[in-house]
Amino acid sequence: MKINKLIIILVCLCFYEQTKAQYNGGFGDGFSVATCTKALLLNEGILIYYGGNGDGFSVNTSIKNLLLDDAVAIYYGGSGDGFSVNKGISSLISDEGIVIFNGGIGDGFAVNTAIKNLLLNEAVALFFGGNGDGFSVDTSIKNLLLDEALALYFGGNGDGFAVNQESLVLLEQVRASIIAFLQGPSISPTDKGLMNDTLRENNLIPTTSPFEDASEIDPSIFEVLGADAIVDWVFIELRDSLDTGEVLAARSALIQRDGDIVDLDGFSTLAIEIPLNAYYVVVKHRNHLGVMTANPINLTGFPTTIDFTNTNNQITFGSNAQTVAGSGELALWAGDANGDKAIQFSGSQSDANAIKDHILADPANVLNFITFSSSGYFSADIDLNVLARFSGSSNDSNIIKDNVLTFPGNILGLPTYSINTTVPPIND
Repeated sequence: MKINKLIIILVCLCFYEQTKAQYNGGFGDGFSVATCTKALLLNEGILIYYGGNGDGFSVNTSIKNLLLDDAVAIYYGGSGDGFSVNKGISSLISDEGIVIFNGGIGDGFAVNTAIKNLLLNEAVALFFGGNGDGFSVDTSIKNLLLDEALALYFGGNGDGFAVNQESLVLLEQVRASIIAFLQGPSISPTDKGLMNDTLRENNLIPTTSPFEDASEIDPSIFEVLGADAIVDWVFIELRDSLDTGEVLAARSALIQRDGDIVDLDGFSTLAIEIPLNAYYVVVKHRNHLGVMTANPINLTGFPTTIDFTNTNNQITFGSNAQTVAGSGELALWAGDANGDKAIQFSGSQSDANAIKDHILADPANVLNFITFSSSGYFSADIDLNVLARFSGSSNDSNIIKDNVLTFPGNILGLPTYSINTTVPPIND
């Protein structure tokens, strides 16, 4: 019951228009508050600050618990510069301390523990002592439900501090439960409905992302087995709902055997720092053609499911954007060995030739055999089975050839046909 009340109160605090706070620099160091923060529901003062004697500040009236009207924080002016906190802000639900401030050495103050999100237990504010007296805030306090900024503070010149702007909305965080399949590791699945994780089994997936953000992960993530085992890295883009060529946010992620795309801890729902809104969602892989949602998807702080694998509900942008995997799921087309966003078996930009060139250039291929198998983490390894092969049994070139010859748009069955990505190009 308390949780529901808290949510209602927090939401109301965000949207009910009342005076929130007005700060004036105090005489000497520290600061005073001319107008106290109001409880927007009860219209009672819940914060009154008085300039401390000397540096730091004291609080005459503590923050009140809006549900129980109990004091949940008491501040005392620190000796010398900065200030100390006798009791941290308490959780309105569990009455556990979630913030502890320690008086800074010198001017300003330091924060030992950041304010935590009462629902998600994530840090939502970090304070740093300003130069001179007063303080600055690096990251503003967030709305614990909507993750919106409520205030942005800057260290004042000399005494006290100034408030630049109240209720400033900064970047928020959206969560997306994206599901996708890669054709390569799905061609001959060892377990129906799951991609093969041969690269992981052979300790070949790098702990640093092959994509532009070079994200890093803990190698222990690759110890997970079964449906949640990691197959490879993928790259996620969120694009403008009014301009499919405008990438607004992008980051590396991990794809599991069951198709779930997860965060860098190997299991959490993917989170991206961007305002809550509708976006086109793009999934890319280093040697598969990327896919994009046909329509913008409304993303919030709660996980939104985006399933690219469902044959009965195809959500991809463009025609024939995906193929059917070995277990019947839709999957990203495999075969972009040279990374040019197209799959070609023959011609000037042939991906099969890219595999051949890789094989012949492999230092381990001392006899320059065209049938040599190159072992490692390579884009030439189309089915992600550790081995890149140009010719011979189970070679990667044949995967490219079969995709090109059977592609629905290649009505003449030409080996020179090019399967192009359906993801729109990024704006220059």
